[in-house]
Amino acid sequence: MAYRWFLLSSLLWTLLACSPANERQLDNYQSRLERVAGIQPGQVTPAAVDPLPSARSLLHPLPDLRLDLLDAWASRQCGLDALIAERNSSLGRVQSHSLRLNYELRLLQQLEQCQQNSSLAPALQQQLADIQSSKQDTIELSFFNMLHADQTLRQQWHGQRQLLPLQGQQALLETQHALQQLNALRTAIDQQDWQQAAAIDIEAALGVLHRYQTLASLQYSQRYLVGWLDALNSSLLPIPADSFCPNQRPSDTLSILSTVFLKFFAEELQPYFNQHQRHMQALWPELVQLYAESPLLPLLEQRYQDTANTLQQQILAHVGWWQQLNAECPAGLTSRH
Repeated sequence: MAYRWFLLSSLLWTLLACSPANERQLDNYQSRLERVAGIQPGQVTPAAVDPLPSARSLLHPLPDLRLDLLDAWASRQCGLDALIAERNSSLGRVQSHSLRLNYELRLLQQLEQCQQNSSLAPALQQQLADIQSSKQDTIELSFFNMLHADQTLRQQWHGQRQLLPLQGQQALLETQHALQQLNALRTAIDQQDWQQAAAIDIEAALGVLHRYQTLASLQYSQRYLVGWLDALNSSLLPIPADSFCPNQRPSDTLSILSTVFLKFFAEELQPYFNQHQRHMQALWPELVQLYAESPLLPLLEQRYQDTANTLQQQILAHVGWWQQLNAECPAGLTSRH
């Protein structure tokens, strides 16, 4: 599995309930390790990512097809007048990309129903059929405009300087459900099921993403942890593990080191790393599906998948040092007393 995290095969213990892991707990573990092992890690620099292209550079122009007043009056017979008035209103002229997409979907739904209205004049029916065909040809562009330019979505990809909090399952499940709704919207568009597509509440899904900021926190948190572990490993890994147990004899320093690992890494930080894994397993497949064929997908891969893989490698390297200590010294890391 792409995101299967390390198993401490030689370090087996039962993880106890943990308090929320955050920057304070990272600093606590690091400061204790510094004092006992005599190291001084460098400055933490979150893993760098490429900048996002501007929203404007990704936008597709959409044709603005309108009915004249006479045809608009005639179109009341199939319920288009309210939609035409909505689009021509002051608010309709400045719709956000998500509201514009919803409008286009409701228009397609209504145009489909108009095709079944035999009382319309043939000339008007042909005009509506031409508009329907044009809208169907460009609806995917409207969908991608929303994906590329919506401010809530772009905020997630820019990230925020906040580590992923332990909020329980609610934030994760609601974020996952919001992405699933957007993917259901994409599926309905692909299948030209305009009734289903128009029924999906895009604003509600985006509102959930904005409320929890889970995706923004997840990508920054992974990048920060990569930088934090890189700085810590660069100081810890060069130290020979057997230097803490000359002649295989236990020492007070070795005993303190064992406590630092078991209590402050295994019990507090490892569950936090595992939480990132659970978030990736739940959310990344949804993002891959949602942004398939989008020029933003490689940038999202860098922010999420690539960073998750690098974080796993840093954790493996860090735990590998402790495994070496346990193999070469009587560190007692295979059990918890």
